[in-house]
Amino acid sequence: MSKDDRRRNEKERLWNEVLNRPRTYESTDASQEIELTINANEKIKEKAENSKETLKNANLAMDELNRILKKQQKDLEDLSNEMKKRENSQIDPTLMDLDQLEKDIRRDYGIEEMNSYKEEIKENKKVENSVFEDIYNVIISKIMGQKDAMRLLVNAFRRPYVMGEENGKPKNVILISGPEGSGRHEAVTQMARSLYEKGVFISDEVYTIDMSRYTSGSQETIFLQDLYQALQGKGSVICFEHFENGFPAFLRMIDSLATTGRVVLNKRYVLSKGVLVENQTGLVTSSVDSLSAEGKYLIFITTQKPSKVQDAFGADFMYHVLDTVVLKPLDEESVKLIIAQQAETLKKRAKENLQVDIEMPQEMQDWIAAHYDKTQGADSISAIFYDFYISLSELVLHSDHKETDTIELSVRDDAPYALCHGQEVKLSRSKNSQEEIDAVNAELDEIVGLNMVKDYIRSLQAHIAMQQKRREQGMKTAEVSKHMIFTGNPGTGKTTIARLISRYMKAIGALSQGQLVEVTRADLVAQYVGQTAPLTMSVIKSALGGVLFIDEAYSLYRGKDDSFGLECIDTLVKAMEDHRDDLIVILAGYKKEMAGFLESNSGLKSRFPNLINFPDYTGEELRKIAALQAKGKGYVIDEAVFDRLESYFNEVQSINAAEAGNGRLARNVVEDAILRQSERVVKDPEADMSLLKEEDFDFTVKVKPPVKKDETTLEDLMKMMNQ
Repeated sequence: MSKDDRRRNEKERLWNEVLNRPRTYESTDASQEIELTINANEKIKEKAENSKETLKNANLAMDELNRILKKQQKDLEDLSNEMKKRENSQIDPTLMDLDQLEKDIRRDYGIEEMNSYKEEIKENKKVENSVFEDIYNVIISKIMGQKDAMRLLVNAFRRPYVMGEENGKPKNVILISGPEGSGRHEAVTQMARSLYEKGVFISDEVYTIDMSRYTSGSQETIFLQDLYQALQGKGSVICFEHFENGFPAFLRMIDSLATTGRVVLNKRYVLSKGVLVENQTGLVTSSVDSLSAEGKYLIFITTQKPSKVQDAFGADFMYHVLDTVVLKPLDEESVKLIIAQQAETLKKRAKENLQVDIEMPQEMQDWIAAHYDKTQGADSISAIFYDFYISLSELVLHSDHKETDTIELSVRDDAPYALCHGQEVKLSRSKNSQEEIDAVNAELDEIVGLNMVKDYIRSLQAHIAMQQKRREQGMKTAEVSKHMIFTGNPGTGKTTIARLISRYMKAIGALSQGQLVEVTRADLVAQYVGQTAPLTMSVIKSALGGVLFIDEAYSLYRGKDDSFGLECIDTLVKAMEDHRDDLIVILAGYKKEMAGFLESNSGLKSRFPNLINFPDYTGEELRKIAALQAKGKGYVIDEAVFDRLESYFNEVQSINAAEAGNGRLARNVVEDAILRQSERVVKDPEADMSLLKEEDFDFTVKVKPPVKKDETTLEDLMKMMNQ
């Protein structure tokens, strides 16, 4: 076989592997006349109008072809090296010329012409004004109460089709501001979907980059990978949110994309299986050293006023924002329309999925209008209807019903209910669980001592309940910081109270999850540069919606030279601000050490206004704790032992309460008594196996007085925090 034949066969094999179709100048039927389906101008126009998929498939084909060519080049090089080692014949150089092979395939199969025509369509395409007018009518039917803002948004997307696009620059830079639940994200999503359905966009994908996820320079590669995927994706819209809390270096990159259209990377990157990775092998021909926003809409979404955005990016950024869209809070009429729309959706879902009919009386809609969270807008209304649907599904699952059944909805005692076959179910899944509140209060009552701590926890309920009512009515709220510092010796109940606080806050609706995440320095601080901030953030994310309890928190700061500890503290302070509505941080430790720790970061003292001291237990309290410990293990302490046991605890506590362990001292005494009682009962089968007598206890004092050192009082710590 000649070289030309082998080269031609190789091209045929490659193309069949990519598209599994014949070359453009070949017919599958020998009886048919040959027709050039891609090179003919008339066919090009027909393809442009009727077969966008062909264009898309061709691009996908070339991507796949490039992948195969690269793989073949590597395989051929490996084979050549292997054959050289064996001193065999050389591989035909004509087969190694893969660049020329790719050019020939592009020419033979019409890809060059197709891609150039696609670029021509991109450059010359004009969109009629009627298209955007139709889109506007669709959007205002879905985003209630925002007609003026939606007109601005439609004009913002239309702008590049009127003004034209500047090479190398984004199509447009748009700022969208408005309160939560006003429809900011939904409006952008609907806009992209409509433009796709009208044939203006080739995809309806909207990429969202949450800048608060990237908290340190160590996450640069992750950030650039996410940004690259968005910029290289088929979607034309990229949204940036929470940029107010973004890492400064990454914000500068985004600012450069918006103002210049590109960002120059400070490292060379290469693509590995479609993912951007740092190049470790020196110069390569296919390296990525910059990113471009050409042809993309860059949209910045915020709850802040437009004037506040300049604080994040600067005046030059605002100069390049050509369109600012401000959504307003929902008015009463818009709320009614949204509720009516959601009601129809609920009826449809219930009919299709649950096979039941439901009736939504006006009183039910009025109840929703009165109880949705005004600060969350339409999102809160959607959440209420979602709860309704979940509750209805529970009713259907646990009752015998027929497809002809109608579930009656009603409002009773200011709460929504559903009735089916005499079975009634409450529709609202309230975040406030009175049963859990009662259970936590009962546990608090059982805790010995700590009366001041108990009073503080209970005082939070009234305040939080009032603020929630104000929020539901759209009134301003006076939120108080719920972060706390617990000081006191080991065994005084700090962890137990922290666990109850997490449950209590969940029960009253102040936290969404209610879990307790207990950590120390080892869980937050890494051993290598650049690893601490991501490690700390991963712990914080696991605690979102609950309580992050940091025991021996003072160990996070070991002096000015402890860069890892300082990085952890800085990350913690920032996360507390970013997630102040759904995270409580409790720092625990000794008074003196905590005083030094609070001086390590200027933002710490102001964020922890609640200082709660856990005093050492008295002998009487430890005696009560010991009785509870014994009861929990199935034993009873003889009352005749109480006086001596109390005297023993008083003596130990007066010598060194910190070393004795407070509550742990009571536990250890009881466990030791149980062991001694076992030996006694074995010798006396008639003895009461559940009773702990005086001879079962060891009253030997084993603690030593503490070494004298400067002591920081609670008053000193409070004075320092108020400075």
